[in-house]
Amino acid sequence: MAAGGASLIAAVVFSVLIMSSLGGPMPLCSDCETMCRTNCTAEAEANCANYCYDTQSTAGYCEGCMGAYFDQHCNPECLKNCSNGCKKKVLPRPLCSDCDTVCSTKCTEELQTTCSEYCDFSRSGLADCQRQLFERCNTEGTCCSSDGTCTCDCETEARKSCVGVSDNSNNCEVCKRGQFDQDCHPTCNTDCNSNCKKKKGCHGHA
Repeated sequence: MAAGGASLIAAVVFSVLIMSSLGGPMPLCSDCETMCRTNCTAEAEANCANYCYDTQSTAGYCEGCMGAYFDQHCNPECLKNCSNGCKKKVLPRPLCSDCDTVCSTKCTEELQTTCSEYCDFSRSGLADCQRQLFERCNTEGTCCSSDGTCTCDCETEARKSCVGVSDNSNNCEVCKRGQFDQDCHPTCNTDCNSNCKKKKGCHGHA
């Protein structure tokens, strides 16, 4: 399965380069996240097919396999390579008076990807806790007996048992606020004010 997974990742990773070499249109950088999510979800489903059959013996393992394949392998590599080979959308020069708003919007969007390690709930301790308890509940038959009689719901039980475990929301906000204030927004504002256009009749004032 490892060899098969590697070849699937390679297909996604080099898709941008292949399109370019064949004369196909390269994706916009703004489309990288959507393209990689779509491709890697499909690859994860194929790679984890053995765990994702709807049988009692594999219950709970499908989500764990797909999450690990998507988050740890395919999606990071795809995003990195897409961002290196994509084309940026050429936007009209903004008014100087709009630079702050333009940069706030731009940085907020970019930091969703930059801080994804902290802002992706599926990577949080809470998600990991719920995943493990859900799998254990299904494997041990905590809620449902072999005859199909159920006295509880594994998903609900996992959520209740993991109350208090961090969902990474604090780390997410720290990451985004720190990079927004110290790097992204100041740099964007400087670049914007160097290339923006002034309103007619303002005589040198933005």
